[in-house]
Amino acid sequence: MNRNRHHLGLVAGIVAGGLLIAQAHAQETKNVRFILDWAFQGQQAPFTLPVDDGTFARDHLKVTVDRGVGSGDTVAKVASGAYDIGQADLYSMVRFNGQNPNHQLIAVFMVNDKSALAVETKASSAIKTPKDLDGKTMASPLGDASRQLFPLFAEINKIDQNSIKWINVSPELREPMLVRGQADAITGNIPTVLLNMRAIHIPESSIRLMPYVDYGVELYGLALVTKPEYAEKNPKVIRDFIRGTVHGMNVMIKNPDAAIASIKKRDPLINGDVEKARIKTTLDYAIITPNVLKNGMSNVDMGRLDRTLKQVAKAFDMKTTPAAAQVYVDKYLPPRSELKITQ
Repeated sequence: MNRNRHHLGLVAGIVAGGLLIAQAHAQETKNVRFILDWAFQGQQAPFTLPVDDGTFARDHLKVTVDRGVGSGDTVAKVASGAYDIGQADLYSMVRFNGQNPNHQLIAVFMVNDKSALAVETKASSAIKTPKDLDGKTMASPLGDASRQLFPLFAEINKIDQNSIKWINVSPELREPMLVRGQADAITGNIPTVLLNMRAIHIPESSIRLMPYVDYGVELYGLALVTKPEYAEKNPKVIRDFIRGTVHGMNVMIKNPDAAIASIKKRDPLINGDVEKARIKTTLDYAIITPNVLKNGMSNVDMGRLDRTLKQVAKAFDMKTTPAAAQVYVDKYLPPRSELKITQ
């Protein structure tokens, strides 16, 4: 009897020890390398706030957030394995996939319910319609999503792309080149361009906008992108990262001062007033739509996505049009109740 008791106790101890080891593994902190699409600006706070307030840590994620230099660059770095997750323009990812069939990426969360990409000119310019861009000089960083998607805007609006002279510029030189008349037009994300202009004391009324979405292109915007194999191996990481991002978005909406403080930790030179205005502009132009208010974030209309993919495939001269389900995968989302925006 004593021998049996000893045996049972030994088995119980082994089982308990095994459970503790399993729990320890389950709670193991995962390092997540995340890259933005652009510089540290106010609207990037949904990713830095959950680092600073411990939201990611409570879900056992150790997240590093690095600045980007354009969506084209971001998708390449995620595909290379240098980063686990990135924020990038959805269609820059689609273009990359078409050019790199052995290095596919997927979108797992839609950050922007609509695109804020645009062509910008001076309000005093003779460029009043997309067709007026024929023969003009345009400036943009090569990897910027607005530059990547310009062929689609041009295709739909019958712009002669071969007549345009492009100047490849670093991000900080884009707006000054337009102001100085070194470029007839630029392309860029509307909140980024308008607030960069404000930072150099150029009023919004001096800029004419041609948003892609107002000229026949019903694009989605920025998304969280990753490799499908990474998502399959780390579904909880993806889900918890999305959950933390939505938390960060809601904090940014309610407390823009906290958002600015978080970004200032990464770039002390930012102008707080400019970045608060950039947050509002980004929310108004790209994030808070009737769809998001009603259904929460990342409620993707697959029919709309499919239509835009057909447009993109033609403009990018892709051999095949990807199916919407190949591009956007919703199985890693938290419950829809956790994707609500609170204003």
